[in-house]
Amino acid sequence: MPTPFVYKPLAIAIAAVCFSSSISLAAQAESNQSSDQNEHALAKKLINFDIPAGQLTPALNQLAHLAGEALAYSPALVKEKTTQGIKGRYSIAQALKTLLVNTNLVAVKHGSAGGYIIKKMNGASSNIAGTLALTTVGNEGSFGDAPAEEGGFKAQYHTTATKMAMPLKETPQAISVVTRDSLDARQVKDLSTAVELIAGVSNSADSMGLQTGPGMFGGLGQYDQKFVMRGQPTSVRSDGFKVGNNNVDLAAYERVEVLKGPAGFYGQGSLGGFINLVRKKPQAEFSANVSAQVGSFDTKRTDIDVTGALNNDASLNGHVSMVYEDSGSFVDELDNNKFMLAPSIEVIINDNTRILTQLLYQKDEFDNNGGIPLQLVGDQIKRYDNFSSPTELYGSTGDKSETEITELIVRVDHQVSDRWLASVLLQANKSTRDIIKGNAGYVFDDYLYTGAEKDIWERDVWAVDLRLEGAFDAFGQTHQVLIGAEHNDQHRTRDWGYSYMTVGEPESFSGDFSNYPFVPVEDVPTSITRDNNTDNSAIYAQVVLSLQEKTKLLISGRYDKTYSKLIFTSWGDLNEPAAVKQDAFTTRLGLTHGFNDNFSAYAVYAESFEPTGEIASPANGGGILDPITGEGYELGLKTDWLDNKLGATLAIYQQDLTNRPMIDPDDTSGQYSISSGLHRTEGIELEITSSPYQGLTVTAAASWQENEFLEDDNNKGLSIDGSVDEQFSLYASYEWQTGALQGLAAGATFVNVGERKFIEGGKQIYLEGYHRADMHLSYNALPNWDISLLVRNITDENYIESATPKYAFGSFRGSPRAVLLTVSYDFN
Repeated sequence: MPTPFVYKPLAIAIAAVCFSSSISLAAQAESNQSSDQNEHALAKKLINFDIPAGQLTPALNQLAHLAGEALAYSPALVKEKTTQGIKGRYSIAQALKTLLVNTNLVAVKHGSAGGYIIKKMNGASSNIAGTLALTTVGNEGSFGDAPAEEGGFKAQYHTTATKMAMPLKETPQAISVVTRDSLDARQVKDLSTAVELIAGVSNSADSMGLQTGPGMFGGLGQYDQKFVMRGQPTSVRSDGFKVGNNNVDLAAYERVEVLKGPAGFYGQGSLGGFINLVRKKPQAEFSANVSAQVGSFDTKRTDIDVTGALNNDASLNGHVSMVYEDSGSFVDELDNNKFMLAPSIEVIINDNTRILTQLLYQKDEFDNNGGIPLQLVGDQIKRYDNFSSPTELYGSTGDKSETEITELIVRVDHQVSDRWLASVLLQANKSTRDIIKGNAGYVFDDYLYTGAEKDIWERDVWAVDLRLEGAFDAFGQTHQVLIGAEHNDQHRTRDWGYSYMTVGEPESFSGDFSNYPFVPVEDVPTSITRDNNTDNSAIYAQVVLSLQEKTKLLISGRYDKTYSKLIFTSWGDLNEPAAVKQDAFTTRLGLTHGFNDNFSAYAVYAESFEPTGEIASPANGGGILDPITGEGYELGLKTDWLDNKLGATLAIYQQDLTNRPMIDPDDTSGQYSISSGLHRTEGIELEITSSPYQGLTVTAAASWQENEFLEDDNNKGLSIDGSVDEQFSLYASYEWQTGALQGLAAGATFVNVGERKFIEGGKQIYLEGYHRADMHLSYNALPNWDISLLVRNITDENYIESATPKYAFGSFRGSPRAVLLTVSYDFN
């Protein structure tokens, strides 16, 4: 692949934008919970509208007549404003929101008198157009939040890349957003399915050989999900904070934001980027939804989601998501139970201060899916012919595995002035994994084994982040600034052990694993213990300079200081405790230019720094390995067309990484690591999201990349474990707006994953790719009801969905054809 542009030292690398665009607040309607059910039914009722584009005043009058709803507004407020019009079936609230797009107005439900009031959207300061405009705090104060999205698959804003709300098209970095509408339309509950429509992200094990987890309908595995982005292992965060377990149910989250490229602004960040889960927030307007799911493999699930004001003046708002799921798996003998509760409360203290408290608790009890063994034939990883059934490698599972996640996030915002906001964010996350894996198949030295494995983890993460953000004027332009300080502490412990017995040659196995005794967890010896503690302190600053109205220069820097300590015991031998202090200063520079309202270009250079808890073998001196460091370059184009109904992003990038931990090829225990030499990834990504006319949604993503070790004695010329050179995904759906089929939607998802690469003994080995097609049907013509049907893998492909470089165990099949039906009811 040709080098996308000439690389020069940091001093001349250009990078990135920051944003402008006022942070306008979507007004929250006053909620009166004593209103009768007829009022709620009227608000939810779908009505046929056909209002042409033109002046706003007659359009509002026509809407009020068709809806039979009172609208109150000042004539001076709507005078000379225009609307794009509306055609199709909408609720009254949806219709008003559509009519008021790009008008800087919002419709607020009048709780006591009924009807709606049209008013100016708070926070849209006209004299700071194109920049961050912090607003007056209160029931409608934004506190620096992004404006409410219009719905659909296409997002307009993000909060991940720069720790503050920014329009996607004005951010000098590739960022993909999976919206709530996308998650619901595809009936997504797990993270690996959520990111299938994102370019450059694959579900795979990491370079240390730790396997990932099974996909949809596969239950849970020994580890949480692992992802590779742009040829680099990537992490998962919750509202910007690190988590100890990312197998969290997505019912509590509003969206998934995927940052591509260096994430060093967050500290200890992957060069490839990271995945950020954004929680649902309390709203003042009452909304409630209950849904039930039934599906293949004894899947049964209930979701409850409620939000609304908890007092008359909406200064206390709450939200709660709750999930209970009882499901089987396409693998026999595996049963899974899940409970998740995620409440949050927002307290508006006064016109300048609010406190947001979010809690999440999730517990899973399950029979561990150990995956299947694969074999190496030449340079190809293949399945064993006699292991054709996905059920025959498992017998009675005995003890249940358990995982628990408890997370608390508290955010306090105080508006110092109308342009400056101070914030304190606190997080505590505790995750435990008590795993017992039994009667799974392993292949070592050409023999098949059955055995038990225990893996007991505990991860405690806590963090505090202090921020001050705002805007200032200089040289006739308005600029933005963000400064902050952060401290986080991570404590991780692990006890691991195994017990096994020989079965015979894998090619001749035709028995039933339930014939072999299950080894209970208390009888599995502990072979390895690890105790890691890492604490990190950092200060950071970011400024977005408006060089001219449509040209922005982003400059950010961060200094991290880390202390890591590891106590490691292997097969009873205690190594000397290892401790190390490491620090680094990382920068990001970006430039963005908007050629017009539809088209912008950007360039960015950024550095990354990521301490690692891996250790060298005693033969190599022991001790914790050097931190992973990297630098990335990216050029991109972003476009918006058809009144923001069609968006596209094209990115070309190069990323250089050093000191990536790799399995020590001279260590037979598999517990020690070495630092790799320079590894480079070059690639191109394209994403398109479009709703060109009412009812039609199309989103597509494609990525092409090459990666190899350039300076590494063991792996020079080879591609990293889990990397995929080519990927493609497509989702399309259409909902009939009129006629007998009105309210019916039909769609499909197609995912194509190319050949996957791994490293074995200094050689490149390959696992064939796969493709999968899903079908989606939904019907929403019944007031308050929504019915959705998913048929996954409609062609019943037999494929390996996720794999590990230790192919002798722990690779996972994709689900065979399966069906999931969801029925939901809105109480709005």
